[in-house]
Amino acid sequence: MPSAIEIKGLTRVYRGSRKESEIRAVDGVDFDIAQGEVVALLGPNGAGKTTLVRMLSCLLRPTSGSARVGGHDLRESPEKVRANCGLSTEASGLYERLTARQYLTFFARLYGLADGDASTGAEKQLRAADLWDRRNDPLATFSKGMRQKINLARAVAHRPRVVFLDEPTSGLDVEAAGSIRQLILEMSQDGETTFLICTHNLPEAERLCGRIAIMRRGRVLVSGTPDELKRRLVGNHVLRVSLRKALPRHCQAVVSLPGVAEASLEGNQLVLQITADQDHTNPQIVRRLVESGADIIAFVGETRSLEDVYLHLVRREAEEDAMTS
Repeated sequence: MPSAIEIKGLTRVYRGSRKESEIRAVDGVDFDIAQGEVVALLGPNGAGKTTLVRMLSCLLRPTSGSARVGGHDLRESPEKVRANCGLSTEASGLYERLTARQYLTFFARLYGLADGDASTGAEKQLRAADLWDRRNDPLATFSKGMRQKINLARAVAHRPRVVFLDEPTSGLDVEAAGSIRQLILEMSQDGETTFLICTHNLPEAERLCGRIAIMRRGRVLVSGTPDELKRRLVGNHVLRVSLRKALPRHCQAVVSLPGVAEASLEGNQLVLQITADQDHTNPQIVRRLVESGADIIAFVGETRSLEDVYLHLVRREAEEDAMTS
C-alpha cells in the first residue's frame, strides 16, 4: 500500500520572548500513513498536533525536515499538496450569507474543479450529509451540527486524497456527533481517501480509526492499532471467571490453552490474562473448565480502553520528566 503521508524529521521552532530561547512545537517527527488509512492523532493541548497538521496542509512552513502529502513534497510543490488535501478545522468560518450549495460549489471551484464537476460534487456531499433539503438555505440558519457537516463537506468536495480533521465533533450533541462519525466512516470506505483526525475524544478515536498516534511535547511517542497499544502499554485483557468452587486444577486446565498467558485464583474467581481474540478463546476456556468439573457462574471481562493507554503513557512521561529534571 503506497504512503499518502510521509514525514521525515519534521520540525517547527518558534522563537521565545528572550533572544536565546525557543519553543519546539514539533520536534523531529517521523511518521508514515498509508493510502486509505484513518489515523487519530492524540495528545494534550500544546502537544504539537495542530502545528503538525498546519505544516502538512502547507499553512505553515517547517523549520526543518521534510514531508510528502499525496505524493507531493511540501517545499517543492505546495500548490499540488493543497490541491490534493482537504482541511476541516474546529472553527468553521463559514460564509453565512451563501446557501449551502453555493458555498460548497464555490470552494470546489476554488480548488480547480470545472463548473459542472463543482456542482456535481456539491450535490453529492449535500446528499451524503443529509442536507439536500437545506441546499438553498443560507448557512446563517444552520445549527452547529449542520455547520460541522458543511465544514466536513467543504473539505472533501474537491475529492482530495488526504483529509485533515481537527476535532470534527467538538461541542456537538450525541445525535449530531454520531451523524458526523457516520459520515466519516462512509467516506473512508472507498479505500482511497486518507484521514488524519486530531481529537481529544478517545472513544471516538477508537471507534473511527484503525491506527492511533500519541503526541507529547512535539514528538510522536507511540503509534499502532488500539489493540496493539493496549497490549503493549497496559497489558493483556483480563477475564474473571466466577466458579461455584475454584480449585487449582481449574487453573491447570486452562493455562495451557493458546491465548491464555496466565491463570490464578482469587477466592472462587479464576483470573485469566488473555492475549488472543476473545471470541476464539472464550469457548475453549468454557469447554476446558466444564471438562475439569468446574461449575461456572459468570464471565466478567475487564477490557482495557484507549483512555487506559493514554493515561498510562502520559503518567510514564511525567515520571521520566521528573527523574531528569
